Amino acid sequence: MLFLAGCSTVAPRLVTKPAIPTSETACVARGGQWTTLGLSYPGKPKVCDLKASDAGAVCTDSDSCEGVCLAPEGVAVGARATGQCSAYLINRGNLTTVEKGRAQTLNVE
Repeated sequence: MLFLAGCSTVAPRLVTKPAIPTSETACVARGGQWTTLGLSYPGKPKVCDLKASDAGAVCTDSDSCEGVCLAPEGVAVGARATGQCSAYLINRGNLTTVEKGRAQTLNVE
Protein backbone atom coordinates (compact mmCIF):
# COMPACT_ATOMS: atom_id res chain seq x y z
CA MET A 1 0.00 0.00 0.00
CA LEU A 2 1.33 3.46 -0.89
CA PHE A 3 0.34 6.67 0.88
CA LEU A 4 1.37 10.09 -0.35
CA ALA A 5 1.27 12.94 2.14
CA GLY A 6 1.12 16.54 1.02
CA CYS A 7 0.40 15.69 -2.61
CA SER A 8 -3.25 16.57 -2.51
CA THR A 9 -4.47 18.91 -5.20
CA VAL A 10 -7.58 20.91 -4.48
CA ALA A 11 -8.95 22.98 -7.32
CA PRO A 12 -9.45 26.46 -5.90
CA ARG A 13 -12.89 27.95 -6.23
CA LEU A 14 -13.82 31.52 -5.49
CA VAL A 15 -16.90 31.99 -3.39
CA THR A 16 -18.92 35.16 -3.06
CA LYS A 17 -19.08 35.91 0.65
CA PRO A 18 -22.74 36.08 1.68
CA ALA A 19 -24.06 39.30 3.18
CA ILE A 20 -24.57 38.97 6.91
CA PRO A 21 -27.92 40.36 8.07
CA THR A 22 -27.64 43.46 10.25
CA SER A 23 -31.01 43.23 12.01
CA GLU A 24 -32.50 40.59 14.27
CA THR A 25 -35.54 40.17 12.01
CA ALA A 26 -33.43 39.58 8.87
CA CYS A 27 -31.08 37.30 10.80
CA VAL A 28 -33.82 35.05 12.13
CA ALA A 29 -35.51 34.99 8.71
CA ARG A 30 -32.28 33.53 7.25
CA GLY A 31 -32.03 30.92 10.00
CA GLY A 32 -29.39 32.70 12.07
CA GLN A 33 -29.14 33.47 15.76
CA TRP A 34 -29.00 37.11 16.90
CA THR A 35 -26.34 37.06 19.60
CA THR A 36 -23.12 38.50 21.01
CA LEU A 37 -20.02 36.65 19.78
CA GLY A 38 -16.57 36.53 21.36
CA LEU A 39 -15.69 38.24 24.62
CA SER A 40 -18.68 40.04 26.01
CA TYR A 41 -18.59 43.51 27.47
CA PRO A 42 -21.32 46.00 28.36
CA GLY A 43 -22.85 47.50 25.24
CA LYS A 44 -21.20 45.09 22.80
CA PRO A 45 -23.43 44.94 19.72
CA LYS A 46 -25.19 41.77 18.69
CA VAL A 47 -24.51 40.15 15.32
CA CYS A 48 -26.08 37.46 13.19
CA ASP A 49 -24.49 34.05 13.81
CA LEU A 50 -25.31 32.35 10.53
CA LYS A 51 -24.26 28.87 9.40
CA ALA A 52 -22.22 28.54 6.21
CA SER A 53 -23.74 26.39 3.47
CA ASP A 54 -20.29 25.05 2.48
CA ALA A 55 -19.22 23.93 5.97
CA GLY A 56 -16.74 21.06 5.82
CA ALA A 57 -15.80 21.56 2.16
CA VAL A 58 -12.11 21.02 1.37
CA CYS A 59 -10.21 24.30 0.87
CA THR A 60 -6.76 25.83 0.50
CA ASP A 61 -7.80 29.46 1.01
CA SER A 62 -10.56 31.38 2.77
CA ASP A 63 -11.57 32.87 -0.60
CA SER A 64 -12.94 29.38 -1.31
CA CYS A 65 -15.30 29.47 1.70
CA GLU A 66 -18.30 31.45 2.81
CA GLY A 67 -16.62 31.74 6.22
CA VAL A 68 -12.92 30.88 6.59
CA CYS A 69 -10.72 27.92 5.66
CA LEU A 70 -9.75 26.25 8.94
CA ALA A 71 -6.46 24.33 9.12
CA PRO A 72 -6.30 20.84 10.58
CA GLU A 73 -5.54 20.73 14.30
CA GLY A 74 -1.83 20.63 15.07
CA VAL A 75 -0.56 21.88 11.71
CA ALA A 76 2.50 24.13 12.02
CA VAL A 77 2.15 27.78 11.06
CA GLY A 78 3.71 28.30 7.63
CA ALA A 79 3.32 24.65 6.63
CA ARG A 80 1.49 23.67 3.46
CA ALA A 81 -2.04 22.66 4.42
CA THR A 82 -5.46 21.76 3.16
CA GLY A 83 -8.32 22.73 5.43
CA GLN A 84 -12.09 22.67 5.73
CA CYS A 85 -14.56 25.52 5.38
CA SER A 86 -15.85 26.77 8.74
CA ALA A 87 -19.31 25.96 10.02
CA TYR A 88 -20.25 29.64 10.51
CA LEU A 89 -19.81 32.83 8.48
CA ILE A 90 -18.33 34.73 11.44
CA ASN A 91 -15.48 33.09 13.35
CA ARG A 92 -14.00 34.40 16.60
CA GLY A 93 -11.01 33.53 18.73
CA ASN A 94 -7.52 32.22 18.02
CA LEU A 95 -7.79 30.32 14.76
CA THR A 96 -5.37 28.56 12.45
CA THR A 97 -6.56 29.21 8.94
CA VAL A 98 -5.28 28.22 5.51
CA GLU A 99 -4.46 31.07 3.14
CA LYS A 100 -2.90 30.45 -0.28
CA GLY A 101 -2.22 26.85 0.77
CA ARG A 102 -0.31 27.65 4.00
CA ALA A 103 -1.37 27.64 7.64
CA GLN A 104 -1.44 30.95 9.47
CA THR A 105 -2.75 32.18 12.80
CA LEU A 106 -5.61 34.60 13.08
CA ASN A 107 -6.94 36.21 16.25
CA VAL A 108 -10.38 37.69 15.74
CA GLU A 109 -12.31 39.39 18.49
